[in-house]
Amino acid sequence: MKLIKMLTAASVAAFCSASAHALTIDVIEFTEASYKSNFGSGSKVFEGFETHGAARGEGEVSNGFSTSVGTFSTLGGVGSGDTVAGLPGNSGRMLALREGGVFGRENISPNGGSWFLDSNDTWGVNWDVALAGGKSFSKLMFAISDASDAGGFLRISAAGESYEIRNGRRLSDGNIRLVTIDFGAPTKSAAISLANYSKHGGEGAYLNDGFAIDGIQVAAVPLPPSILLLGGAVLGLGFVAHRRRRIAA
Repeated sequence: MKLIKMLTAASVAAFCSASAHALTIDVIEFTEASYKSNFGSGSKVFEGFETHGAARGEGEVSNGFSTSVGTFSTLGGVGSGDTVAGLPGNSGRMLALREGGVFGRENISPNGGSWFLDSNDTWGVNWDVALAGGKSFSKLMFAISDASDAGGFLRISAAGESYEIRNGRRLSDGNIRLVTIDFGAPTKSAAISLANYSKHGGEGAYLNDGFAIDGIQVAAVPLPPSILLLGGAVLGLGFVAHRRRRIAA
């Protein structure tokens, strides 16, 4: 049984280790062609907030809002823009589900859909990425609309790496960016921050500026055949060890 434990630990370590791989964040202008081709093929988990919107309707969501791609929380602050004032019962203290188009924020995917997750003019969004069943993932992609058009410098951060959507002039109202984060190796969890700052480089105070997130795709990673074979071998060793104990008895 000691051998079985050693093999199991070795297989998990070999599969989960990602220390030698660097995370990268890539941001480009959104087009339908780039959205469909940039991510490639393979097993994906999609979140477009359509199911949540249909079930809950428009309005604020509590921190730890659970989705198929993890949970979302506000970074803090109190929204003060037009979107906050325009939604009945909206305190501006939480993220919000919204429908259609709102001051440059809009549904991106799926085509024909209408819902998206809005930062609600707060300081930004914390996203704890995780898939159901503890599945591993290697890369994710999502669209951001209306970022950095009201003075904010939107900074995307994950695992010590960051990308600032603008570092100079303000972007146009309703702009859409396609963000791809490649973790370099399979991982089971990730913390991503999308924070608005008043200065370039994330050195200033947080700033209220609204943006929308939609069309999320996360690349689920199946267990490699070698790990599955090793798992079968471990189970076989366990059966043999159990049988020997029975014979010895």
